[in-house]
Amino acid sequence: MPEAGLVVVVGNVVLDRTADGWSPGGPALYAATAARRLGARVRLVTVLAPDYPRWALEGLEVVALPGERTPRYANTYDAEGRRQQRLLDPGAPLVPPREALAGAAVAILAPAYRELGAPPEGLGEGVVAGVSLQGLLRDTAADGTVIPRADPDAAVAPFVREGWFLFLSEEDTPEALIFARRLARRGAVVFVTHGWRGAARVDALATRTFPAIPARRVVDPTGAGDCFAAAFLVTYARTRDEGTAIRAALAAGSLAVEGVGLAGVPDAAALERRLQEAA
Repeated sequence: MPEAGLVVVVGNVVLDRTADGWSPGGPALYAATAARRLGARVRLVTVLAPDYPRWALEGLEVVALPGERTPRYANTYDAEGRRQQRLLDPGAPLVPPREALAGAAVAILAPAYRELGAPPEGLGEGVVAGVSLQGLLRDTAADGTVIPRADPDAAVAPFVREGWFLFLSEEDTPEALIFARRLARRGAVVFVTHGWRGAARVDALATRTFPAIPARRVVDPTGAGDCFAAAFLVTYARTRDEGTAIRAALAAGSLAVEGVGLAGVPDAAALERRLQEAA
């Protein structure tokens, strides 16, 4: 399979508080890790505080903007795998230097909590561009509980561009499919993930649904949507075939829930095996 080229992921890394302590995470870290394990060369652009565990960044080229605090969340899950989060610290805004995007063949914008006000400057022509909308769609209640923003269209407007791929979960905003159709009318292709039920692809003309590739077990759903997005974008950059990329994305999401945290992010061999099993 052809190379994907340089994948540049932009977004703040975070620390998630779980029953077992603090775990490295965030949409950008999951997407970058997934792209790397699928064989791509990956540059991660993030604010990086001194307390962040460097082992989580191994294998990545990191453009680290200095920061004093790491964004922190407390995560809990119900019996059906639905996540509830409390924002403990939002971290700092992220303003990537223009040169951080140099040479990108794929750009994945994956903010954790509204740290990006607009797409970074420096994206060249022909870049395969994707945006994880989750962090743009987040707000917080008085106690820090993460809730959907009341103004989702305004929140994501700067990131909705002709030919870009947008990714969100049905849990990120009310009436997610209706929201996706509004975005698609502006020329973007939007994927809405539905957990164990699969995903929908929405463009200006139609909505198409894809059943999930079943997971053997669900251990930890954290990061599954980010793995879905990264697998789609990397595979699409290699093949320019959306069907192949969607199958890879579904397989990546299926595998990601079978492990804990970053350990669940699949590599290329595991992805290929899951695709063969599902054929």
